[in-house]
Amino acid sequence: MTVATSQPLSKALREATATAHDDAEGSDFMEQLLSGKLSIDAVAEFTGQLWFVYEALERAVRGIADVPLAASIVDRRLERQAALEADLAGMYGANWRDKIRILPATMKYVSRLEEITGTGDPVPVIAHHYVRYLGDVSGGQVIAARLGTYYGIDSESLNFYDFTAIGKIPPYRNDYREALDELELNEQQRELLLTEAQAAFRFNSGVFADLGKNYNVEAAE
Repeated sequence: MTVATSQPLSKALREATATAHDDAEGSDFMEQLLSGKLSIDAVAEFTGQLWFVYEALERAVRGIADVPLAASIVDRRLERQAALEADLAGMYGANWRDKIRILPATMKYVSRLEEITGTGDPVPVIAHHYVRYLGDVSGGQVIAARLGTYYGIDSESLNFYDFTAIGKIPPYRNDYREALDELELNEQQRELLLTEAQAAFRFNSGVFADLGKNYNVEAAE
């Protein structure tokens, strides 16, 4: 994959990941979950898988916090682990850690995040940061509303989708994209970032596929 380096990185990322993004967002599991066709147990298990991902992702991100290249991207206000733990306590009770089990696809995702943690290379971590956090910020409000409406989940168990700490979302998204565009990457780093972002979307699709198997999700007719 070759993308002209004159193209803004945020646009290159959007174009390079368009297919993988659509595959993840349009997965049968997510479509049925967000249409109210599954159970509250599916919401809880989905949330549990997110906890495994963010526990690993946020360790990786903290590992690059002091790297100059990543300084404009890393933002502690985005961290989701504590919010997920509050949500899981609301869904499962205080002993939620004993009730969640990592799925095989989630394990692969986490293993990749652990692989890039502590390497000193912030580029692949930034790729995963972009895929997860910008996606959460962009679509989180809609997802929270649907989960609340269809499954009767109150806001105290939907903290994961609460980004009030970052202020108004549209300007934050714009600032994030500008920060990406200003990253000083060489051609090899740029290519790595795009490739890793594609992989991040595929990891997410894998998690959705595993969740779908657990709830006998079939493609909509």
